[in-house]
Amino acid sequence: MPPKLVEEKSGGPRKIGSLISQLMSRRGYASVGAESALTGTIKSAVDASIASSFRVGKLQRGVLMIYAVDSVVMQELTFQKRRILKKLAKEHPQAKIQDLRFKIQAE
Repeated sequence: MPPKLVEEKSGGPRKIGSLISQLMSRRGYASVGAESALTGTIKSAVDASIASSFRVGKLQRGVLMIYAVDSVVMQELTFQKRRILKKLAKEHPQAKIQDLRFKIQAE
């Protein structure tokens, strides 16, 4: 059975999958999955001692925000920044992450 099509005002019919994808993007559901994938990649790139001491924030204009629980974790992430960037570029090239910014934010 072919995919269902929905009529759109500005053109012809569209696949229902593209509409769902668009809705997920608008509501922010897609970014939750992307942040989870990025978090997993970063956790695998850093020392196990700090793997649970940060969270990934927004990606804007190629800069990924990472929030650390304290200054010690932030400093350690800064030391490992190059390794993290290389791993992110290898595993998530479509994200086009060029830089990481670290901030302190308690959980």
